[in-house]
Amino acid sequence: MGSDPVAEYVRLAAIPPESVSEVEKFLRRQESGSDVLAVLERPGEPVALLRMHAGEATLFTFPRSQGGRDALHETYIGKIYDPAITQIHAVDDLADASAPKPARVEITGSRLAGMINLTTYTAEETAALMETLRGLVGR
Repeated sequence: MGSDPVAEYVRLAAIPPESVSEVEKFLRRQESGSDVLAVLERPGEPVALLRMHAGEATLFTFPRSQGGRDALHETYIGKIYDPAITQIHAVDDLADASAPKPARVEITGSRLAGMINLTTYTAEETAALMETLRGLVGR
């Protein structure tokens, strides 16, 4: 089973039903073969769709409207500096000799602070995500 970050984001972002179709179409147009997408859950912030392309990051969020018009926000982040990127493994998976699969990735110390749930990712998708995250780190 592979992940579908756009579908997961649309589900978690609590987008009003009348806007779901347009938001999903827009986000699908942002996908390209070289992009890596992931849902980033952030404490105290709206859930975001993280797009990583060519060593740079962009966040898409749908904050709750305060009586105004609903809008999808696109925030360019670029490179990130001094982050801590931590893979979290479930203890009961560690005994399995066939390469334990991390359950989530946590990012701290940057504007991308948050958590990416890896439970729906294949081993190949997890490896590609980790490689791409490492590529975001500015030198």
